[in-house]
Amino acid sequence: MLGSDDYMNAFLEAKRYLDDLAAKSNASVPVQYPPEEKMGDLALPVGFKLAKALRKNPQDAASEFAEQINHPAIQRVEVVGGYVNIFLKRAEIARDVLQKATQSDYGAEEAKGERVVIDYSSINVAKPMHVGHLRSTILGGSLRRIYRFRGVEAVGINYLGDIGTQFGKLIVAYKKWVDEQALEREPIKELLRIYVKFHEEAEKSPELEDEAREAYRRLEEGEKEYVELWKKFRELTIKYAEKIYEMLGVEFDEISGESFYVEKARELAETLLTMGIAERDPETGAIIVDFGEWGKDVILKSDGTTLYLSRDLTALLDRVERYAPKKLIYVVGSEQSDHFRKLFWLARKLGVKEELIHVPFGLINLPEGKMSTRRGRVIFLEDVLNKAIELAGEEMKKRETYNEADARKIGVGAVNYAILKVEPEKNITFQWSRILSFEGDTGPYLQYSAVRARKILEKADGWNPKIPETVNDDEWKMIKLLARFPEVLSDVMAKDRPHILARYSYELARTFHGFYDRNPVLQSEEPVRSFRLSIVKGFYNVLSRSLNLLLIDVPERM
Repeated sequence: MLGSDDYMNAFLEAKRYLDDLAAKSNASVPVQYPPEEKMGDLALPVGFKLAKALRKNPQDAASEFAEQINHPAIQRVEVVGGYVNIFLKRAEIARDVLQKATQSDYGAEEAKGERVVIDYSSINVAKPMHVGHLRSTILGGSLRRIYRFRGVEAVGINYLGDIGTQFGKLIVAYKKWVDEQALEREPIKELLRIYVKFHEEAEKSPELEDEAREAYRRLEEGEKEYVELWKKFRELTIKYAEKIYEMLGVEFDEISGESFYVEKARELAETLLTMGIAERDPETGAIIVDFGEWGKDVILKSDGTTLYLSRDLTALLDRVERYAPKKLIYVVGSEQSDHFRKLFWLARKLGVKEELIHVPFGLINLPEGKMSTRRGRVIFLEDVLNKAIELAGEEMKKRETYNEADARKIGVGAVNYAILKVEPEKNITFQWSRILSFEGDTGPYLQYSAVRARKILEKADGWNPKIPETVNDDEWKMIKLLARFPEVLSDVMAKDRPHILARYSYELARTFHGFYDRNPVLQSEEPVRSFRLSIVKGFYNVLSRSLNLLLIDVPERM
């Protein structure tokens, strides 16, 4: 067997060998995947890097490099211009890759003793989860699954927005206008209704703002009635959100909140002042930090009120102390990029050595327009998911395959994939006709591909994996894509970008359909039949695992 360890298959081992060889030759260049089979299986543009050092033209430099290549997986080497094109031994590679890819745990790694902390979703107490929460929630949930599958303990944290003057407004609104029966039926919608009503009434009666400030002061001072109301709002929010998280397949290991860090944030602000990292504003008395080109920011108001920055810094230090993570990841919108630059700057000043990552994401655009909780223009996330399930069900009814469980899997899977396939930094235009299509780059297309492969395997009456002497181009494309699965997962973790896995999954599914349409499987003679069934099984294993890591379930029927 060519593979040298449990997860490294022969294809990736050959690629790693070429990487190492290029590095030793002082021509460290990335190994490329040629777009056409005639250009080889792997390619290295080493000649352009070595030409100057060797005082030769790129072709001669590449030829000199090619003479060093000696690996049991390599069939032949061709030099074209400054490129060294590598052709691998198809049958040997296929045997090793399929032996691994047909195992249910292919791509998994044992625990590494490493830990990462991922902050995602981070909803606001007493406010509905809307479409704007989708990206943080789904991106973070997917990253948590991928890290765990690869042997890294990922701690998912839902860091609630559970402090601020809005709670004074909500307490006043609750005491004046709450409908207890409506609160029992749909608690968050009722809390939103009275919150919106507060702002409508405050425009007519500005003294309500004074009542709200007084209510928030009494809450901060710990008055029992107000604290109990705050706890009620918090518990109702968590209970409401749990239903949506279950629909999305998102899990957390810790639910905390900004309120946990208020007192420590005040102490930390004073510490920063003592250390000379912060200074006191001579005019206002507030504690501020000068971030140079990023400007100045208040971390503690003159009245002792903390801000996002001081609370988030305190939370960061707490996570470092409690979890000793290798990396801390924050999946938060692009509009907070300046906040995280300052947060990470302060953390470094306080001696934090761990890797600090902000995964920023763009907006989700909908025809309904910009959302505003204050004015009540909110597109509820629960409603979006229910609509996706309803539309998926309608499509299944046309195909006479409807059942409620599969409609939920298809509808939610379509939403999750529509989010995850896009680079986080880019905006998304949410269009139902596109995301729920059973064709093209969509969740339902990938689910259909997995169901199709499973049906093929169910029809097979058993087989013994065999590798024929020749492997055709369609079969070879599938083998190479299956071989790359562990590498794709490593790339996702290195960049904290699940869209890399989503794009790979679509390429894998599209290639599978081409392979299956042009190559009979069940009707083939042995050993080709068994070989192709092994490819189908490897495909099903890898695609269904990829979908799981992307928070997508495979339905029974489409």
